[in-house]
Amino acid sequence: LGRLTGSENQKKEYEKYLSPVATLDISPFDDITGADMKELICSSILSLLEQNSNSPYDFEFVEGEVSGMGIPQETVEKAFDSLFGSEVKPVHQSVECSTCIFTYQSQSKRYVIPITSYDTAYTPKVLSIKKTAEGSVELLTGYIAYGDWQKSESGGYEQPEPSKYRKITLRNTDSKGYYISAIQNAESPTKK
Repeated sequence: LGRLTGSENQKKEYEKYLSPVATLDISPFDDITGADMKELICSSILSLLEQNSNSPYDFEFVEGEVSGMGIPQETVEKAFDSLFGSEVKPVHQSVECSTCIFTYQSQSKRYVIPITSYDTAYTPKVLSIKKTAEGSVELLTGYIAYGDWQKSESGGYEQPEPSKYRKITLRNTDSKGYYISAIQNAESPTKK
């Protein structure tokens, strides 16, 4: 995520950064060390697919018992580190993501991603940004259910109210910037 500040102008950047974890609606965790490893790996792979959405075939095509895009383990590790920092190291394994399976091949040290679509659970909407005394950033984030978007009379889409809320904490590292260190359930700001 680099050196993002807590300014209101950064909401869109934060939303783009949080998209892989909101899309999959990964389980809340108080600290990255207690997160579900399979969900972290799925989010990391999804972040790579989102980055390459304009040219998704930059990865090697793999044919065999499992066919699809081959993504090197090293590439997944870099995406993992960008999202979740280096406190926890990825434990490479095959993981199920929405409607598909990302197959890990230990001999070739790569993941094989089927060429198919995946279900989007939620879209993140950053509602508030708060910098803590420890230098972390807390993002109150609404999760907008994919199925709640409705067409407007003008032909576009109207953004619905979030169906759930998360407090997402980004911890700062001196060398690499911020990473997601906690995702916790939160109340609607209107209930406070």
